[in-house]
Amino acid sequence: MTAARSYLFMALHVALAAGTYVFAKAAAVDFPDAASLTMARAGLAAVLVLLLTGSAIPRPRFKPQEWLRIAGLGALLVPLNQYVFVRGLRDTVPSHPALLYALTPVVVLVLTAALERRPPARSRWVGVLAALAGVLALLRPWEAGPEVATLRRGDLWIGIGVVVWAAYTIAAGRLARRHDARVVTAWALVFGAVFTLPFGLPALLAVDPASISLRAWLGLVWLAAVTSTAMMLLWNAMLAHLEPVQVAICANAQPVVTALLAAALASVGWLRGDQDLGPLFWFGTALVLAGVWVVQRRPRAAHPL
Repeated sequence: MTAARSYLFMALHVALAAGTYVFAKAAAVDFPDAASLTMARAGLAAVLVLLLTGSAIPRPRFKPQEWLRIAGLGALLVPLNQYVFVRGLRDTVPSHPALLYALTPVVVLVLTAALERRPPARSRWVGVLAALAGVLALLRPWEAGPEVATLRRGDLWIGIGVVVWAAYTIAAGRLARRHDARVVTAWALVFGAVFTLPFGLPALLAVDPASISLRAWLGLVWLAAVTSTAMMLLWNAMLAHLEPVQVAICANAQPVVTALLAAALASVGWLRGDQDLGPLFWFGTALVLAGVWVVQRRPRAAHPL
């Protein structure tokens, strides 16, 4: 892959990710509950990945016991992660989940250390503490009032989603070493849609389509077709051709681009209300991204004696 195409892929992925947080906000607010939107997204995404299987997505070749693991991944990915993401986005602003999901490498580090009972290097703990300080600035527990309380409630839901996503990342990584990551993700989506049916389908059937705005329908299509399908394929293409540092830069650029896109769309009336992009948000963003950078940084090799 040429350098120009690499940068194009990186820019495209960042732009699509920013669009996810911004365009999904209207859907999260307009759909009557998180269950109905999660079901609609999961069902549409499952249909899309099944249609792409055999072409853009290879056919599965899992062993019987591996299908059980795929089913477990599906439970983490859709009825847990995607549900709490939508639930949190109803109450918070788009820039907050973009920043909180940037914490994924930090949460993966902490969970992996707990599972392996092996503490991370001291230098990485500095990154963890810096990222947590950034989250504290974002949540502002010292402030009171209904607006801040609503934002904080949404952010806490998103925080749960980040932990679930980190757990999914760890579990999926083990299977992705033996199988194409596109296949793992696609079939996790399919199983996740099935697991969402018991609580999601009744909620979706109760929705009056006429009550949903055009912006919300756009948000739903974006979540299913762009976020769950196109971005998954693009991400795997990037992993195959880019260096890890380039992929990390791509992921870490998402909070800033999302905040700028949210500000731009709020200025033209697409997003309603204050987008909470004051000094504390940018201070928290700087701390979180600095902490993530420290966690992702490779330790220097020892100098040969």
